[in-house]
Amino acid sequence: MHDEDGISLRGVGVGLYASLINVCQDGYSLSGTPVPGFDGSEVFARINESNPLTSIDGSFKSEILKTVFNIGLKKTDEEPLWIVPNSIRYRKYKPLRKRGGKLASPGLGSPQITLHRQFASLIKKDEKEILKFANKYGLLKRYSVHDLVFRNRDTGQQFQLGESLLWWKEEIEDLAACLDLWNMILGNDEKLENAVLWHRDGITIRLGSNDVPLISRANITFLDRWGKGDARGPALYYLSLETDKRLLNTLTMKFLPLQNSEICLFPDSLLATIWLVFLWEISGRTRLVRCASCGDYFDSQDPRARFCSTRCRMRSYRKRRK
Repeated sequence: MHDEDGISLRGVGVGLYASLINVCQDGYSLSGTPVPGFDGSEVFARINESNPLTSIDGSFKSEILKTVFNIGLKKTDEEPLWIVPNSIRYRKYKPLRKRGGKLASPGLGSPQITLHRQFASLIKKDEKEILKFANKYGLLKRYSVHDLVFRNRDTGQQFQLGESLLWWKEEIEDLAACLDLWNMILGNDEKLENAVLWHRDGITIRLGSNDVPLISRANITFLDRWGKGDARGPALYYLSLETDKRLLNTLTMKFLPLQNSEICLFPDSLLATIWLVFLWEISGRTRLVRCASCGDYFDSQDPRARFCSTRCRMRSYRKRRK
């Protein structure tokens, strides 16, 4: 225990892919509608019948689009493609385990330890690669309306709701921007000073072409926490705020008496899992190093580590010999 205000969670494991998270057994595909074979009016009618959703101004349709489909909160004027399940058959993820059958502590293993970096790297990939990620890990979120089954009247085939590809791209962009900032912190990059802008009224974080206010006149006393012109402290503070916002009300703590009485945190969605793994890295719980041979990231607390495996080390050795 650190003090009277809280306890340390350093010994708490992370259970990824709890029973709340499912992956379609038959994979996913891209569709022009959120449910293959149905137009928008049919989908809205079915959802409104089962789960009435209304907004303050009465425009329930826009409310559904934003809160249920995640159609794309930044570019609502675009018509997105949809990542849709190919059936209603799902398989459940079990908490990650080591080879011996026990839960890993902190509960993470390769490649899940780099899940956030895999997701952020999709910013440079096309739709096929995004779909490939979905086929491996599932949809980013699961709402109660996703459990609605839509039956094609002609074929009898059953479908469930998908998620907007446009919204996926927005989430990828948000995490990629945070990872870029974190990489600047790790490498003591000079670009960090151009990303953390001190001015008379506070501090602004510049992410690409976007300027995000961090410290303003409303919380100007926060400036006393850092020295004038410090870039690393405000950048790390910004990342902590972003992860806190993403993980709010998404984690469930469980006691596992059959697994050495461990305590595990279970994210309620794939998106929460991604941000939790990112939090583990920026908090120092994991230390990801890029392999000098294959380029993949791996977790190592050894500052001398350069290779993710003996195979990569020997491959590099043979190249040097040649």
